[in-house]
Amino acid sequence: MNKLHKSLSIFFITLVLLVPFFALELFAGNTLEPYQSFNNVHFIKNYDGDSITFDIPGTPSIVGKNIVVRVRGIDSPEMTKHKCQVEMKLAVQARDLVTDLLSNAKNITLHRIGRGKYFRILADVEFDGKDLATILLDKKLAVSYMGGTKEYDWCQHTSIPINPTPHFRSVLPPKISGVYVWPPPPTPKQKDDK
Repeated sequence: MNKLHKSLSIFFITLVLLVPFFALELFAGNTLEPYQSFNNVHFIKNYDGDSITFDIPGTPSIVGKNIVVRVRGIDSPEMTKHKCQVEMKLAVQARDLVTDLLSNAKNITLHRIGRGKYFRILADVEFDGKDLATILLDKKLAVSYMGGTKEYDWCQHTSIPINPTPHFRSVLPPKISGVYVWPPPPTPKQKDDK
């Protein structure tokens, strides 16, 4: 009985000592941690409307030089895998607009850096205080896209998306006192018209 008592004592002492570490780990996932942002990134080129190459100053060149970033939350028309001439024309317009906007920008910032489903880098791209994704959405050179099946037929550009999904006006999280807050506050649910 003495060995059992000693073993139980050691177990409970170990448990008491480890509880704070488990609690910190458990509650750390519930806190809002700021996402990494990279300021003053250098625009190199863009392949289309949503794939852009940057140099990220202050990072090792193996991860920050000539790095391709996919703009989070949107899908633009395809340059090479287009299905029709309409899509190709829109892809060229999106590419040229992004080239013009970013090559003339004074300050480019990447927010909410992450990895996409193909292990590509995803980020919200802000230039001179403007959200690139929002501009492409407003000009109808991109549609909302959150990584699932692509649901827009660019060849029927005037039609509505197949299985449309609602999206925020801006893919950037809201700013509170000049700081981006993530996750964004919930949006009210829309009632189905019946």
